[in-house]
Amino acid sequence: MIYYFTYFSTKVLSWIYFPFTAHQTINIPRQGAFILASNHISNLDPVVLGICSVRRLNFMAKIELFKGALGFFLTRLGAFPVKRGESDFGAMKEALKRLKNGKVVLIFVEGTRRTGNEPPKAQAGVGFLAMKSGVPIVPVLVQGTNQVMAPGTKFFKRGPVSSTFGKPFYVTDAPSYEAASQRILDQIYALA
Repeated sequence: MIYYFTYFSTKVLSWIYFPFTAHQTINIPRQGAFILASNHISNLDPVVLGICSVRRLNFMAKIELFKGALGFFLTRLGAFPVKRGESDFGAMKEALKRLKNGKVVLIFVEGTRRTGNEPPKAQAGVGFLAMKSGVPIVPVLVQGTNQVMAPGTKFFKRGPVSSTFGKPFYVTDAPSYEAASQRILDQIYALA
């Protein structure tokens, strides 16, 4: 119930503040588990991907958000906590469990929002999940959300946003989790 109310109210909000365009949604598998691997430039990214995707998403969110009403709300939307700045094996185990149950897990490959002209840097977590689970990865590039809701702001500034979904692929033969993650990140930015 909370999920559907949020989905439709967010769609209405998007028409007002951030009209979105979703490109190549044909690449999103209609059934079965997969990892939706995205860049991360704004707190608005999971919202935009949630309304662009034809599948319900499960996603990691920083543990600090899981307090009070917000934590209750995020849990109902399919989020689960992750400790940032350290290897959180509990979060990885939860992600693998959800993938095993045929769900879609959204991962921000860079781990945190990228600001300015920082070079993109992949975190090893998505490579670990990709190689351990054996599920396909669907790369997605989000653009414009950093203009609508810049890092550090709490209010929207009207503007268009878009997401471009790439073709599913597998990462099973990388020499390390870091190399697998970098391969995934390269596929995301190749969609630009």
